[in-house]
Amino acid sequence: MLSSISFFRPTPESLVRRLEDLPPAPRVLHTLQRLIAAPNTTIEKIAEIVQLEPGLSARVVRMASSVHFGRGAHVDTIMEAIQRVGMMGVHELVSFAVASQLVGRPLAVYQLDAQSLWHRAVACAIAAASLAEHSDIDRSDAYTAGLMHGLGLLVIDRHAAKDRKPRYIASAGYPLDFAPAEREWLDFSHAEAGAALLELWGFSEAVNAAVKYQLTPEASPAEHRKLCMIVATARWARSLFCVPDEKIPELPSPVWMEEAGVEISDFGWWLSQVHIRYQIACDELRLG
Repeated sequence: MLSSISFFRPTPESLVRRLEDLPPAPRVLHTLQRLIAAPNTTIEKIAEIVQLEPGLSARVVRMASSVHFGRGAHVDTIMEAIQRVGMMGVHELVSFAVASQLVGRPLAVYQLDAQSLWHRAVACAIAAASLAEHSDIDRSDAYTAGLMHGLGLLVIDRHAAKDRKPRYIASAGYPLDFAPAEREWLDFSHAEAGAALLELWGFSEAVNAAVKYQLTPEASPAEHRKLCMIVATARWARSLFCVPDEKIPELPSPVWMEEAGVEISDFGWWLSQVHIRYQIACDELRLG
């Protein structure tokens, strides 16, 4: 196939521009970010934006009833959902619902079913947000980057589906994940592909950088280095929780941990807290 010839290999940017049937839901996040930052925003305005996507709004209501977001108390409407989580929590809630829409089908080239992909996103998001809580990094950025860290897998899977030659991309395990096989084929990895799609969608520079440099946080821009270290470290917890049969290092890179703000002496306690939150989220916030 042409994609196996260097001259015809796509770039991450050209690949995402050719994707068809992109979901409209991520656009809601940008509007929400602007509204939340505005001083005169009301709950009614936020509810109006979310309700523009009926499928998304139904997910938001369902998720707001969970222990993870709403302590398990039932809600019936978007207004009740927003009141339950508050103005600052609504972005995380909608981000969760958006991510669940994006991972609604299996990825044949990676042999990942939709539920496994969702669990990976949830684990990384919760771990990244937990690390951000103990630093000066915006928790929402860490949460969003964690949720979207595997977005590039969807991009490459859609590209592979157009190839007549059956293909399987195997994971090399943490910390490189699927990148070695992806780069052998395409000259870039799911990290770059995911960042290219997030940039196309208009996500923040910080979130884009965290996804792009999740495999190589040392190479990240200085202004986003700490967030990149957080996501890289959070991916270790994701692998431990979601891919128990895969060999991973006993701990993440000491440099990554240090710059992410977690002490080795506190790592066990931190991991146990993240695992509890992850189990609650997975039990309640299943796809479908």
